Amino acid sequence: LSSEVHPALAFFALWGAVGWLTMVEGGQGSLVGLAPVNRELYKESHPIAYRCSKICHKGDGLDRYLLGRQFMVVMVVFTVNMSGGPLEGAEIWDFPQV
Repeated sequence: LSSEVHPALAFFALWGAVGWLTMVEGGQGSLVGLAPVNRELYKESHPIAYRCSKICHKGDGLDRYLLGRQFMVVMVVFTVNMSGGPLEGAEIWDFPQV
């Protein structure tokens, strides 16, 4: 991707995927960390977290989320690799070739 499209598109695809990856990983940590916590403790103070955990922690929802998240991470990391891969023969700031 980085050698076949305009550099601006590769740049935004790279940083968009990195941003998305941070949200996927942060969401996973939050949902796994909140599983043993009584939802009623944060129902009033954090209503969005309450609704998300209520949906995700029903039945085998957390296991299904974690499995789907693995496929999402593979796709996002693949996008990062394709967007930010080095170009053959590229020179950066006139550094010597090693």
